[in-house]
Amino acid sequence: MADTRGNNVRVLIADDNPVVCKILSKLVERENGFELAAAVLDGDECLEALQKNNVDVVSLDLEMPRMSGRTVLMKLLERNHHPGIVVVTGLPIWDQPSVRDELMSLGASDIIYKDFSPSGNDIGVFSKAYFQALRAACQ
Repeated sequence: MADTRGNNVRVLIADDNPVVCKILSKLVERENGFELAAAVLDGDECLEALQKNNVDVVSLDLEMPRMSGRTVLMKLLERNHHPGIVVVTGLPIWDQPSVRDELMSLGASDIIYKDFSPSGNDIGVFSKAYFQALRAACQ
């Protein structure tokens, strides 16, 4: 899938767990129609990477050092900068509608649950939901 200009969808991944960041990066690099713009480990680096790179969609973790994903969302809203945003979190927020509503009001287009432990997400199921959310976020 390409963006509306016919180019690959450029993804910025922000996740403080280096293993998860690498997993997501590899998924993006292997998916047809997608391109990894950058991968960073915290919210400050995320904002810097957004200034330096042409990005269509951000894969954003919520809990990161120096600046949380929620704060990144608020800063993007303040700056009137609106790339597609998919929150990818290990926090159990699916049963907290107020948190979900807040994240959506701050500009997230979807929230995906991640758990890459041996008993966690099936990578195939996760990957399908992840790319569906990334595609929808840049529509």
